[in-house]
Amino acid sequence: MNRGLVFSLFTVLLISGCVSSGTYDLKVKEAETLSTEKGALEGQVMNLQKELDSLKSEKQNLESKVEELTPLQEKVEKLQESSQTRLDLIKKLESEIKEGEIQITEMKDRLTMTLVDKIIFPSGSAEVSKKGKTVLDKVVSILKDVKDKRIQVEGHTDNVPITSTIRKKYPTNWELSTARATHVVRYLQESGGIDPKFLSATGYSEYRPVALNDTDEGKRKNRRIEIVLLPFLEK
Repeated sequence: MNRGLVFSLFTVLLISGCVSSGTYDLKVKEAETLSTEKGALEGQVMNLQKELDSLKSEKQNLESKVEELTPLQEKVEKLQESSQTRLDLIKKLESEIKEGEIQITEMKDRLTMTLVDKIIFPSGSAEVSKKGKTVLDKVVSILKDVKDKRIQVEGHTDNVPITSTIRKKYPTNWELSTARATHVVRYLQESGGIDPKFLSATGYSEYRPVALNDTDEGKRKNRRIEIVLLPFLEK
């Protein structure tokens, strides 16, 4: 209520004799109290509006941070899954790792199992041996649950040219490395039940060595199969 209007009203009433002086003073005080309360309430409303605006701004900032963190969280989850796969493989292949027949490494989004050729294939052959099948069965028991990675099998040889009787079937190390990778892929699919859409086979011949070929030990390291877990290719 407008204070001036109240004042005028009560003045008129007082003059007309309808309102006593005490009543008039009381009403004026009530009007002043209401006006003060109205001002205080308006101040509270302004403060609440400021708090609301501040909360809206904080909400927008939080939503922006959530959008930024979501890809990072997904990356962390994938890394944790990959690391767990590595730990499971190490546990399953413990004896082969101790014997130096298998090595498992992980770098960024690439997990690699390196298997020396002798535990998978008979000498000079691309057919998976009985021991090789036992080893691959252990690998399959872990990889069959991996659904967010593609599995690339890579065949590698040393630099010694093929001169034995298998030359008719595998004229060069290209054919031998590719055939070995292909036989492992077929075993993973046909005996291991891994979805072939996740699988690929690649032969690198002698051209991606991990050691010098000037010693028997170096050649042994280069004759290998690598089973690599990689992210799916973007379409």
